[in-house]
Amino acid sequence: MTSVRKTYPRYFTYNERPVVFVETPGGGMECVAADRTGGFVRAMRYIAEIDFNHDADIERLSFEDFVPAVEMYRARRGLGEGAVKALYETMDGLEKTAEEQRRPLAAEEKALIRSLSKRTHPLFEEYLKEQGRGGTPPPVPAPLRIARVFDSVDADGTPRYDRPPVRDEDREPLLRYLREAPIVLAARGYDTDRLDPARPAEVPLTYHTNGTWIWSGAVHHYLRVHGVPPEPGLVGFARANNFRVGEVDDETRAEAVETINRPADSAAST
Repeated sequence: MTSVRKTYPRYFTYNERPVVFVETPGGGMECVAADRTGGFVRAMRYIAEIDFNHDADIERLSFEDFVPAVEMYRARRGLGEGAVKALYETMDGLEKTAEEQRRPLAAEEKALIRSLSKRTHPLFEEYLKEQGRGGTPPPVPAPLRIARVFDSVDADGTPRYDRPPVRDEDREPLLRYLREAPIVLAARGYDTDRLDPARPAEVPLTYHTNGTWIWSGAVHHYLRVHGVPPEPGLVGFARANNFRVGEVDDETRAEAVETINRPADSAAST
């Protein structure tokens, strides 16, 4: 199976409704979906629906294919005004004609809808912006981020952290997630436990990635041994993905190694 990096936003249709998974600034995940007015509103329930509702018609799309799906969703609802509405009526008419004739859209009809979508999409998005409503989340660069082990270190070298505790029901799935995610770097031996130096050296000298976050084996160790919560963004991201990592392609693994070795990011491993 070809692996695909889980970059965000991720675009879906759920029973023809446009749905987008969006990465939050902290590295977690939110979900927005198109409503009856054509704008996008927060709709977290679709995260579970898309993962578990196998009876629904669900399709993951590239942004280029998602835009025509959004515009057809708006066209079916008779949205827009003036020229935009007229274009939507043309798009809707093509689909209805095909349905009446009990046939799929022809290649030239699909091409026309895609072409019209390039005209309607920016116009309707501008209308939503003027109304103060959410439009289609655009593609954004998704650099890998390194999770810190601790938040800071005192002058005497004592590590400090101030994070929400991991929920009891999440602890074991999260530990498994942190341990089993693909390793992209590993060294021989083990490091000393910075919270209990008297313990035998058993902190793994490894780095893992899920395609969005990178973390050291120390993150797993300090949660397991001392209950130190990982960064909230990493915890939220893992929970939103039901503690399943999946495949991480070779290109992303190589990018993770470059990110780890980048001097400017060295402080992230505190």
